[in-house]
Amino acid sequence: MNDIHSYIFMPPQETVLPNVYATASIPPLQMGKFKASMTIVRESWSVLMQDREIMWFPILSAIVNLVALAFLCTLGFFGVLQGDMGNWAHLEQSDAGAFSYITLFVYYLVTFFIVNFFQAGIYLIVHARFSGQDMSFRDGINGAIEHSGKIFVWSFISATVGVILRMIADRSRLIGKIVAFFLGAAWNILTYFSLPSLIIGNTTVLNSFKDSAAVIRKNWGETIIVNLGVNFFFSMLIFLELALGIGIIILVPTLVVGTVVIAFFLISIVLLTIISSALASIFTLALYEYATTGKVPSGFSPELIQHAVKVK
Repeated sequence: MNDIHSYIFMPPQETVLPNVYATASIPPLQMGKFKASMTIVRESWSVLMQDREIMWFPILSAIVNLVALAFLCTLGFFGVLQGDMGNWAHLEQSDAGAFSYITLFVYYLVTFFIVNFFQAGIYLIVHARFSGQDMSFRDGINGAIEHSGKIFVWSFISATVGVILRMIADRSRLIGKIVAFFLGAAWNILTYFSLPSLIIGNTTVLNSFKDSAAVIRKNWGETIIVNLGVNFFFSMLIFLELALGIGIIILVPTLVVGTVVIAFFLISIVLLTIISSALASIFTLALYEYATTGKVPSGFSPELIQHAVKVK
């Protein structure tokens, strides 16, 4: 594997982005938020059904994150606190700021790397599907391993930005939090397509930032809002389930019924979160594929992908 720093300082590679507005011939399609969300979910679902192994990636991401968090907590308890929680107060008094930020950085770095690693596996499988190929779960994992160096650098930068934003937020109870919120939002928007560029475009970390910002700036400013339709759709489902569950408990106020309803609700949240994550990744890559190739991926409506959807 190449040295990590080479991923950042390699000579820039130009990525030519098509002028999608010049080639789009489909008139704008007016639809409300819920209908747009339904369309995104339905078409992303059709892709997911062709590669059901995709759902294992968010599952493993959550499991590995929990294991990593448990390991970090154990390491901190025995390594830093020397097995005594009483040392926490002493540590806070001696150098609370530095210790908290270092801890936060390590947490961000580990979490971001795990999430991005499994996200990369999804992108590789979906990209293969768009190209008419069929990749297995193992192929996705192996592909993510091949890009692990760049994923680590990208996660390192994201963790650094996260800690800086936290430091800004801590400087003031109100102003700092507002500034950090808007800076964080701007960072998330500008780097929206960085990971697809890094993995599918095979760019360097530096060029992945440039490519993402170029795509957002030229073509996809409003499409991010449409992409939030996946979260909107599943949020509505969770809200309806919650309302239904509360209604059942009120009508049949017994311990057994309450236990069953709560258990069903928790399980459904987990399942919906897994599906939502997979569908959001599929649609994000569909947008990236069109932005960089000018071709609408198979299974998606040109009206939706070609930025002709206008949410009311």
